[in-house]
Amino acid sequence: MVRHDPVGPAARYKIRAEANQARQARPEAQRLADDHERAARAIELVAELVPEGRVVACYLSRDYEPGTLDLADQLAKRYRVLVPKIGIREDGTPRRIPDWAWFSGRKELTTGPFGIPEPAGPGLGADALARAELVIASALSAGTDGSRIGTGGGWFDRALLYRSTGTPVIVLLNDDEVQSHPQLPHDQTVDWLVTPTRTIQALIVD
Repeated sequence: MVRHDPVGPAARYKIRAEANQARQARPEAQRLADDHERAARAIELVAELVPEGRVVACYLSRDYEPGTLDLADQLAKRYRVLVPKIGIREDGTPRRIPDWAWFSGRKELTTGPFGIPEPAGPGLGADALARAELVIASALSAGTDGSRIGTGGGWFDRALLYRSTGTPVIVLLNDDEVQSHPQLPHDQTVDWLVTPTRTIQALIVD
């Protein structure tokens, strides 16, 4: 059962700082090997949950995050892939709500805010996520109870509100990041955890 205990900003800052520090300390060779194993597990899971040719959504990773650039390329061979678009809008105004765009290959990506890759194509709006039959979201940690600690800022917590009812959410983690955390009322739960060695279905009990 997901616990909705009070969690202060200082406690969450500490969790995120320690998780980011641990990720940055991983040797590059280990990160690349883990990405390969995790991507294979993720592709197998997506194939079980979503028919080929449908729409899936996937975050685009920055340094030290579980890598998704090769994963997105592989998914795009079987599915239509939506990815986050977080930079300035075409009219020069900032994006106030989550936005998505079609993924057309990692070679077409530009560097967006905070070093996060993003597609060059036009934004489709927050409602575009309703087209996806599965979402791969970023996370720093998640538990087998479906609890999730995001990277900060609440982007995915806001974005997931626009998904269709019942759309499964997957997070990609390192093995030592599988840990349950108390949640705030606005936090969105996840359905599957994928690590380099495990594929775990979360047991979410309200």
